[in-house]
Amino acid sequence: MWEDGVVKFVCEDLPQHGLVLVPPASEDYATLLADIQNRLERRVEGSPPFPEKFRPRIVAEDGATSAILLNRSAKGIAGLQAVWRFETETGRSFRHSIGMLSAKRLLIPFEPASDAALKLYRYWNVIFPGSKRYLAESGMAGDNTDVRPPDEDEKWRSGIIVGGSRGGGDPVEAIRRVTLALDAVFFEDGEFAGPDGERIFDQTVADVEAHRIVARIARDGHHEGLTPAQVLAAIEKVTGVAPERPPSFRNAGVTAGEMRAAALQNIAYQLAMRRRLPQASQEQIVFGIMSWGDAVVPNLRKG
Repeated sequence: MWEDGVVKFVCEDLPQHGLVLVPPASEDYATLLADIQNRLERRVEGSPPFPEKFRPRIVAEDGATSAILLNRSAKGIAGLQAVWRFETETGRSFRHSIGMLSAKRLLIPFEPASDAALKLYRYWNVIFPGSKRYLAESGMAGDNTDVRPPDEDEKWRSGIIVGGSRGGGDPVEAIRRVTLALDAVFFEDGEFAGPDGERIFDQTVADVEAHRIVARIARDGHHEGLTPAQVLAAIEKVTGVAPERPPSFRNAGVTAGEMRAAALQNIAYQLAMRRRLPQASQEQIVFGIMSWGDAVVPNLRKG
């Protein structure tokens, strides 16, 4: 913990899992930050082509409540949720949660992707063992070039990446304490770590269960000789009618069953969006759903 005037900044990391946060007060922070900044300014050949608006950057205004994440574990980090907790001089508290990395592409692989696409994605989105990242309210910066350069098939060849980061609002009251916590971390092998105030682990498990339920309905219906329209109707009886927008999981009081129901509603929403595409026939959609049953999901477990 360190003090800057009356403001205290605290980092809550997970050293037992090899995940260490280096705060600005540390003598190592400036050197680590400079290396990340240098790599941002001198992008290697094959780096993802972010539009200027979404390019990862280090924002000076966020420096006091930022930290450098060191992955000292033997595993790559596939998912990461960071939380900033603020306490004001009057005793009011609020939090700002940011999903820095989504584990869905690698740990919930229900959307088909080639081995080449997954390898490219892994290099630019997983935090390799030995690599580091700058974490701030404005987002995350850094890449795996501090461990090794990308192989030829890990270099980005085409397309534009659109992403972004979210910053917190300016509080009206004076802040006396800020805490940065690694709230949820998924490793590549499915192991999970962190206090998980956002219930990321339960959301992920519910998402997997929902996909498997729907895949089983599609396969059973297909084997029974139902038409694609009949299969989709059977799926809708379980998922419910598609909502106008994806449901939110984030409610600490919901049960596992309610979370699974929300995941099924999210699938209903995604299928409705897919059915609007002119090139997507009902038969193609059903076969795509059936393929979810073949997806290999790692053993999701809390470490």
